[in-house]
Amino acid sequence: MLDLSNDQAAGLRRILGARKSRYVSVLTALEPAQKNLVLLNLAAALVRAGNEVQLLDASLNADGIASCAAQLPTPSLWQLACRQGDAQQAVQPHGPGVRIARLANRPLSELLGQPDDAAKLSQQLQTLSPAGQFCLVDTDLQRDNPFVLPELAQGEMVVLTASTADSIKHAYAQIKALHGQLGRRPFLLMVVGATLAQAEKIQQNIAQAANQYLAVPVRFLGHLPQDEHLARALQLGRPVVEAFPMAGASIALREVAARLLNVGQSQQTAASLLER
Repeated sequence: MLDLSNDQAAGLRRILGARKSRYVSVLTALEPAQKNLVLLNLAAALVRAGNEVQLLDASLNADGIASCAAQLPTPSLWQLACRQGDAQQAVQPHGPGVRIARLANRPLSELLGQPDDAAKLSQQLQTLSPAGQFCLVDTDLQRDNPFVLPELAQGEMVVLTASTADSIKHAYAQIKALHGQLGRRPFLLMVVGATLAQAEKIQQNIAQAANQYLAVPVRFLGHLPQDEHLARALQLGRPVVEAFPMAGASIALREVAARLLNVGQSQQTAASLLER
């Protein structure tokens, strides 16, 4: 059967013009293994929608997304910035259309001592993710603050939460912390391990609190239901959207990817109109 998905994606890019890189920072209230599973499967869903995806570990955690690479991505982007190396040396491929890299090997607060250090690292980041690519950034605010980089500070923010009370509180606390640092900005919420109805209710509650106390909009990105196909796909070493495309988890991930794409296209279209 003829696959028109790539042709359609290419046609859309021609209509909209050259796309800018998409930097999407992920704040998580999930356990590391569950968070990594979500990131890898979301990346695969974005690839199936015609995108290339760079997974960037900015968490400094031993169990961050970089731990999912076949080999630990070495050197980090910061190490390459120091010696003016090629950013592609930081990359480890992880399946079709997906690559993994590390931002740094120590907290940026310890590394960015000179005025031009952040600019050097930003240049490496831009080279790592050329125009049109998605860059999903694994963050941990308790370990490091990658938002000193303008690409991430000005990018989109996705918050992952489970349906438990502790996870929801942690998710809101991260929204509050980043609001205190970067000011008012929208957040996208994805609820993991919940039904659609449960996820929408959780989003409504978090959005109400964030609007009332922070004047911050929290929009619904989607949900990922409990689905045995996720574990089965993991055992096979394949994304669930590829191994079991009609599973409930696969359908939900494609919907999340579509919403994420629509958010970015709307923002870039508005920006291009302002530039004219």
